[in-house]
Amino acid sequence: MTNEKLGVLLVDVPEPRLWRYSFLVRGTALSFSLGQADDYLTVERYACKCTQEGAKKYPQFRWVALEDLG
Repeated sequence: MTNEKLGVLLVDVPEPRLWRYSFLVRGTALSFSLGQADDYLTVERYACKCTQEGAKKYPQFRWVALEDLG
């Protein structure tokens, strides 16, 4: 077990935007979709979680540590 922080992958949406967070959600099988929310608790619950090292595979998203949300 490593001590790496878990985080989520966010999408940077330009202003004006309807939601505070747009995030990557892991679907069934190998599918992914985007979720939107205004509160960080929804993001923590539903967003696809990964380490900062794992996030390097997805440069189009911005990695944010779970404790830095909110």
